[in-house]
Amino acid sequence: MIGFKLVAIISGIAGFGFLENLLPFFQLKKSLLNRTFPNLLLGLFNFIIISLILKSPHTYFDLIQSPLLAFLVLDVYMYWWHRLMHTLPIAWQFHQVHHTDRSMNTSTAYRFHTVEIILSNLPKLFLIWLLGMTPNHLLLYEIIFALELLFQHSNWYVPLKIDRYLSYLIVTPNYHRAHHSQLVEETNTNYASILSLWDRLFKSSYYPQVPSLIQLGLDGVKEELNVLDLLILPFKR
Repeated sequence: MIGFKLVAIISGIAGFGFLENLLPFFQLKKSLLNRTFPNLLLGLFNFIIISLILKSPHTYFDLIQSPLLAFLVLDVYMYWWHRLMHTLPIAWQFHQVHHTDRSMNTSTAYRFHTVEIILSNLPKLFLIWLLGMTPNHLLLYEIIFALELLFQHSNWYVPLKIDRYLSYLIVTPNYHRAHHSQLVEETNTNYASILSLWDRLFKSSYYPQVPSLIQLGLDGVKEELNVLDLLILPFKR
């Protein structure tokens, strides 16, 4: 299972990384190495930690046999987890690591604090066990989630009309750029991970009128952060 997911991640990074450099939305000032290396290194560290300490749960109840239903349950869970990260002050201390990137690009999809990665997986694994989702159900969601995460964080220029129409179904780059805005009222919108319908259903949807004017990142946080800076940031602010 890990092998299939890893292939999807590497393919996604290569594919969307190529597209965002071929057709960039923002002209990023930082070099390719400087804007991607800390994020990918942190992502690799998190991947190793999760692989070592979390195992796929055994299924006992077998309540969910539909891959579509399993997909929806996991996706709405991710919506509420993400919203919780912005609601609880202690949770935001760790989630802010993800929002500090002012050069948002494909690699930003893996700029998460290790504590958040571990804690987000614990309730999800319990949910999978409780509802009896099969490993194939989980694999399907994880692969789509991995590719969508790379897509929505990419600096790829998707034509505005296409981006807007797609945003009625899934989270698109412009839709998610608003979530990474320095304006708090915009940051506290668009919590969905894959399907944007959760934002519309739970009244948190917002599409930016002029995406090119969005100022990314967190105000008051220095732009150059290495992996160690990112790991200790929650304990300094």
